[in-house]
Amino acid sequence: MPLARRRYAVVFLAFGLSLICSKIAHSQDRSITSRTSMARPTVIPRPCGNRPPFLDTKRDRGPAHNLCDEPALDRSATGSSRHADVQERANEDPVLQELKAMGEQGLIIMRAREEVLEILEGKNRCAAWFEQADPAARKFRSLHYALDENGPQNTLKIQNAAGGWLYQQPYVASSIEDASAGSTITINGKGAFFQLRAGVRIVPKDGGPGGLSTSQLLHIDFYVGGTLGAQVIALLHEFSHVVNLLPADGESVFGRELSTQNTQVVLRHCRAEVEAAGKHKGLFLKPGTRAFPGGKH
Repeated sequence: MPLARRRYAVVFLAFGLSLICSKIAHSQDRSITSRTSMARPTVIPRPCGNRPPFLDTKRDRGPAHNLCDEPALDRSATGSSRHADVQERANEDPVLQELKAMGEQGLIIMRAREEVLEILEGKNRCAAWFEQADPAARKFRSLHYALDENGPQNTLKIQNAAGGWLYQQPYVASSIEDASAGSTITINGKGAFFQLRAGVRIVPKDGGPGGLSTSQLLHIDFYVGGTLGAQVIALLHEFSHVVNLLPADGESVFGRELSTQNTQVVLRHCRAEVEAAGKHKGLFLKPGTRAFPGGKH
């Protein structure tokens, strides 16, 4: 009997140890599972508040569902979608492709062009002035652009018969008067559309040898060269010739004066829109500072 009891006790002890080990192992398994869950947290949908449900027509899901229940968007997919939108827009507007092919200067023209289109497509005084001559926005969108890389780059300081001096800046841009849709605006790569300053070449009245002087700021009216304000008014000025709202500027010094007057006419109708498009520092000159904008227009 004592021997049987000892065997029973040993068996009972072994069984007990086995049961305890099993519980410990099970507990360790649960602990491992818990750590794995922390590494991969459950995604909890964000509350949508009062946002209306969105019916996804691209998926066969039946009833409407809420966008807030969707998993986070794939950034790479979103970027691809935006790129596709930009590409589609460029395909619809071939002038954008032409401007992109011009490089950095083309992108500058593109920015100013977009500002002018926004003005012409709006309900404002400037758009109304252009609309009296043509369906303005549509015609402006059709225009092409060319760069004059060999255009004049110096401001001429010209002495008149009385001994005074006049300043003639390099021309900014040129266009065809009363042109059809699809015509071209040519922009001087060395003029105020792109450049802030230009060298000064002295032209004496007696035709003697001239010389170079220190550079001066370029500008169109009160808009400093190379700024968005100068670029927008330059395109509006040229477009006013394309739709035959203003007379030709001319090539002489008196033509430069007429160019200045034409710019002022455009600004009389469009200054508020030009300034709204170019709210940047350094757009304006001090009042009373003016020179011929120069060039063909």
